[in-house]
Amino acid sequence: MDPTFKTIADLFAVPVVEDEDEMEPERRKREGSNAEESRNLGQQCLTDGDFDDAIRHFKRAVEQSGENSTQARIDLAGAYEYSDQEPQALRQFETALKEGGEAEPHVGVSDLLKRYGRYRDSVERLNKALEAEPFNSFYHIKLSELFQEMGEPTRALAAAQKAVACKPDEPFYHYWAGDILTQMHRFEEALDAIRAAIDLSPGDDFLYLRAAVAFWGANRPVEAIKSVRLASDLDPDKHLYHGLLGILLEESKQMDEARLESDRASKMDRYDHDMLGRLMDEMQIEA
Repeated sequence: MDPTFKTIADLFAVPVVEDEDEMEPERRKREGSNAEESRNLGQQCLTDGDFDDAIRHFKRAVEQSGENSTQARIDLAGAYEYSDQEPQALRQFETALKEGGEAEPHVGVSDLLKRYGRYRDSVERLNKALEAEPFNSFYHIKLSELFQEMGEPTRALAAAQKAVACKPDEPFYHYWAGDILTQMHRFEEALDAIRAAIDLSPGDDFLYLRAAVAFWGANRPVEAIKSVRLASDLDPDKHLYHGLLGILLEESKQMDEARLESDRASKMDRYDHDMLGRLMDEMQIEA
């Protein structure tokens, strides 16, 4: 290891991580003395991206758990899923259900079914999870995301609104509902939802961008421009906002300001240009 780095690490009290090759044999020798320790070791292996060892530790946790192995089995199923061993993951989730698991295994099976394109079966599993935990906002939003992926915005909106009702202080849920409403061209309702998200997370520049899209759709260009300016104020280094401002100002016949923003947008990269094109399509602005 570079001695200069060690000197600097010592100076600033930074813990020095040993070489990974030196750590590996020791880590592989470690075994949990009980189910909790084995699960903790498995979680650490997942964090490190070591799926094989994660599976080994979770298997040991299942053995150590005896009759109370449901959660360890769910962990094991998740490790199989991360390592793209879907049949093994499915088998563990189903076993966890037989052993008394109620909601979480259904969610795991739902995710696996979605991977195979079995959307209707995936929905059915999420609904079973919600039968067990009807006020779980995360399950409702997963169902909403699934309906969105299936191209069913009305059902996606209903699920998102249930998530909001279960956890009204989560800004993402309000934003998500607002985005679905924007897609459905119900712009004033979308603005109500996005406004709720902004009230809960006023420093999130992305929310002002989404508000701008809804304002533009609602034929409120002044507010749309103001919203993009607020987004840009929150993140001045995001050149995409200057590009969008330039276009909205040009569409609003404010040519001098449009040219100024377009000049500032000269630093946009390929990703920014791609995003700008998508926004223009969404806002029905011709290039």
